[in-house]
Amino acid sequence: MHDCPRCRVPLHGHEEVCPSCGERQYVDPQYRNSHVPKAPPINLMPVVVAVVIVIGVGIYAAQSSWIGQVMSHKNDVVDPLDSMTQAQARDMIENGITQGLTAVGATGKITYKAEGQPADKAAAGPVEMTIDTKLQSPDQHKAVIEPIKQYMEKARIPTLVMNDSKSRANWTYQVTLTAPVADDANPLDAAPGAPAPTAPLAQ
Repeated sequence: MHDCPRCRVPLHGHEEVCPSCGERQYVDPQYRNSHVPKAPPINLMPVVVAVVIVIGVGIYAAQSSWIGQVMSHKNDVVDPLDSMTQAQARDMIENGITQGLTAVGATGKITYKAEGQPADKAAAGPVEMTIDTKLQSPDQHKAVIEPIKQYMEKARIPTLVMNDSKSRANWTYQVTLTAPVADDANPLDAAPGAPAPTAPLAQ
């Protein structure tokens, strides 16, 4: 507190003029801006909501455009077997067997049967395939058959038999053509031939 230098009226320090005589007064620093109204706080919520809406609309528009469609499907994995025909699958099996036998130094004869009767590779329905060969080692059958097993269902060959005249062994591979296969199951099962010794299907 201080007194007005003119009329000596006690003042509190925030008066700009003396209420008694009108003399301008020295205002204490702590009161100089006390009469200035504070600026109201800025509400950012409408801005945030508007930005979120704009981003959402942009994402939806991008996904709906052809560019968005291309981007969303760029990592899709296409199985080549989906577009393969039955005839193409049978050709893949024959070519694979021929190449496999050649690689192990052997030759073979491929025959087909449909419902127990001799048939041609071009038969429309399911056919059974038999391979007669002479291997240097029984274990070589795996190198011949393993690469082509994946085509058996597409080729509609439910049963494939390999006969080895040297070891007198045979191996039978089977695949189910109609029943769905569980995700954790292997659709190919090897059944032993009779009466010759057999080897299990390698997984």
